[in-house]
Amino acid sequence: MRLVVILLCMAAASSPSAQPGCSTLPAVRQAIERGWSAYRSSDITGAGKEFKHALALCPNDAGALTGAGYAAMREGRLPEAQTFFARAIALDSMSYDAVAGAGMTAYRAGDRAAARRNFERALRIVPNDSTMLAYLSQLPTQVAQDVLSARARPSVTTVGARTGRRVIEVRNAAGQWTPMWIKAVNLGAALPGKYPSEFPPNDGTYDRWIQLVAEMGANAIRVYTIHPPHFYAALRAWNLAHARNPVWLIHGVWAEPPPGKKEEQYDDPQWLAQFRREMQRVVSLTHGDALIPPARGHASGAYSADVSPWTLGYIIGREWEPYSVVEYNALHQSKTSHRGQYITINGGNPLETWAAEQCDYMVSFEMQRYNAQRPIAYTNWPTLDPLTHPTETSMPQEIALLRARGEQIVQKSKEYDNDAVALDAVKMHATAAFPAGVFASYHVYPYYPEFLVVDPGYSNARSPEGPSNYFGYLLELVAHHGDMPVVISEYGVPSSRGIGHFQPQGWNHGGLSEQQQALIDARLTRDIFASGAAGTGLFALIDEWFKRSWIVTDFEHPAERKRLWLNPLDAEENYGVIAMRAGRADSRIRIDGDTADWRGRPVLYRETARASTVAAPLRLKSLRVAQDEAYVYLRLDVGRVDWARANYHIGIDTYRQNLGDTRFPHTASPVPVGLEFVVDLRGVVGSQVLVDHPYNPYRPVAIPGSKPQAIQYVYNTNVRPVANSLAEWDSLVVVPNRRRIGPDGKIYPAISYNRNRLLHSRESDNSLADWFADPASGVIEVRIPWGMLQVVDPSTRSVLTGNTPDGFISSSATEGFRFVVESYDPSKPGVAGDVLPRGAGATRFGDIPTWTWPTWEVPQWHSEIKPLFGAMQRAFGSIPDHPPAR
Repeated sequence: MRLVVILLCMAAASSPSAQPGCSTLPAVRQAIERGWSAYRSSDITGAGKEFKHALALCPNDAGALTGAGYAAMREGRLPEAQTFFARAIALDSMSYDAVAGAGMTAYRAGDRAAARRNFERALRIVPNDSTMLAYLSQLPTQVAQDVLSARARPSVTTVGARTGRRVIEVRNAAGQWTPMWIKAVNLGAALPGKYPSEFPPNDGTYDRWIQLVAEMGANAIRVYTIHPPHFYAALRAWNLAHARNPVWLIHGVWAEPPPGKKEEQYDDPQWLAQFRREMQRVVSLTHGDALIPPARGHASGAYSADVSPWTLGYIIGREWEPYSVVEYNALHQSKTSHRGQYITINGGNPLETWAAEQCDYMVSFEMQRYNAQRPIAYTNWPTLDPLTHPTETSMPQEIALLRARGEQIVQKSKEYDNDAVALDAVKMHATAAFPAGVFASYHVYPYYPEFLVVDPGYSNARSPEGPSNYFGYLLELVAHHGDMPVVISEYGVPSSRGIGHFQPQGWNHGGLSEQQQALIDARLTRDIFASGAAGTGLFALIDEWFKRSWIVTDFEHPAERKRLWLNPLDAEENYGVIAMRAGRADSRIRIDGDTADWRGRPVLYRETARASTVAAPLRLKSLRVAQDEAYVYLRLDVGRVDWARANYHIGIDTYRQNLGDTRFPHTASPVPVGLEFVVDLRGVVGSQVLVDHPYNPYRPVAIPGSKPQAIQYVYNTNVRPVANSLAEWDSLVVVPNRRRIGPDGKIYPAISYNRNRLLHSRESDNSLADWFADPASGVIEVRIPWGMLQVVDPSTRSVLTGNTPDGFISSSATEGFRFVVESYDPSKPGVAGDVLPRGAGATRFGDIPTWTWPTWEVPQWHSEIKPLFGAMQRAFGSIPDHPPAR
């Protein structure tokens, strides 16, 4: 892990004061400041010399010792660094920098125990510090082989929960079975900067999350994989303290896709053995009876917290891909039945039969080892549902139908068939030996697959609250399963800026403010209850930066670094009840016209001595630029905001000043650097970020033979920055819903939108606010997601620079950005307004500096609770925990 020291960036302000009594105190401080300045500039040798000079003047100065420790560590002199840090801590035991440095040095030296002690000590000094949490997550929990004692199998079978008619049942305080409507929240635990297999350390995070879930009115947590032991310990502690209203656990059994060209080898011995080992571990750890050794990508430790009294059920597997199921079924056509001791199936397709076998295996293991059982299901989703969807065509059918219309195929869709094969849990039956029973589990979102959007039956459906395609689908799904409980174990909408799919009621895959997200998720919850389903699993508790959506994934490169930055254009990253914001809370810039959060930030351009002679609205006073892990922020100060008299161009050169367009749009004014983007501010409505035509990653292509004429957007295979002066600037149009044709020949037109259109609002009024102009002060604030400027990895300053021969994007590191600003009168765009930076004499523009930003390996972030918490609290509160059977 690369060294990142957050507090050291504050230089002398964060360094301990020099040793009292030193006669050369000013000189010591100056040497320390020079040392940190050199350190931040990566001049480690120079930094070390300055710190040692300070020590020569004051041998026991804690700040100089700390600095010398970091310099020695960076140069690999670990024993020397350990000595420096130990001396600094002895002088100042509350020095975060010294304690953190000692931990980092121990980490590099391979002394994991010392590293952990120091990182935990640093967290006591600065609670929730993201750098220390990042290091702690890299240290596996040691497994003590003598923690757990052998236990005998109980003689009496425990049924932790059971299936009833369309509901899950649990025992009440009197020991009687009572229906329980599941109000679960899905828990992914990847904090910013983390992979999904890197879990929060034992610092109280899980305790706070469990409390938040309970306070929201949820009665269950659903996890997909095994978490560290302290999660289960925290859950047990909470439930023992809240026995009347426990938080139940629905535990998943994760599996990677099976091997095979089409991921079809579900019976591969090694892969299947791993899947079943995971089942065994999940069962054992819920009983507080598991020792899991450290393994890359997995939680480990001694699992001694027995949470089986509150384990409601299991959901095994993942969303299997339909092409995988089709291939497996074709290879194993005779596999249609399974008669297990606890679960049977007859007349199933091969993968339905395989899934029943795996459920039976897990139930058998728990009964054999612990004489206990609880309901079980396998993961499913609408793509593999057992319903027939009349608007869906397979890819061969679609191509044949389009050609029959006389159309040529411009480019085949990469989407797979969404109605080609089914997994039907109804075919699976519990034997008399398994009273806990089986249920159906589905991940159902309102916007996809397309049949949820266009099916005429769903389009005409109404829930008790009004039109709802989603409710129409749920009614049919629940009805198909008869008395079997159906749990919608994933659902929700994200509060992202970008949109991955449109939905008729506006319940889109993104493009929703946090307030809209709250209202929609609450409505979906009530629709699920009204449909007769047995419960819900809201997705998700936290935003997770590592996730990637199909519509932007090609422009998040490399994939393994996506966890280091937040992409507001990526819907998958923004489902949480808890927002994971970029940057530190105390330095966050809010789009609101208030300049207080810009204090202390450098000014890129100011008015020069040469006075501007233009009218006040055209006058450009200054430009400031800032950034965090999600956005580039611009602050343009003008003489007066008056859109009838002045519009503004902010040109941005993102890569090599000799490439890009050297003319602005609208005015065609020449600029001294090539621009890839222009922030085109034309008023409250109509402002957008324009992209230079050769650098637009998409191209509209007329579909030959289509009637009426239709357009298909495809990737621009020649996308790259190109030197030109054509002033040809594009809006950036993306197509979340592609054009389709139904089996009856009906055309469902594509749905597209201009993703670079800028929303004018205060952030306090709309979380999607892109910019705000304050007429009173003349301050214009803009925030632009990195992805909108085609930065594919801001943590390494990497930008899109072209395509590889095999069609993938290529990227290069940029040295930074260059900015030029122009004002103009929209009624007379040919008449020159003002510019920044102003030149001297006849030269219109002055020298243009390169603005750059530091790269990072550990992101800065902070969390906030979204309005979704309150909305779900009210929605869950409106639904009884123990409704009568329906």
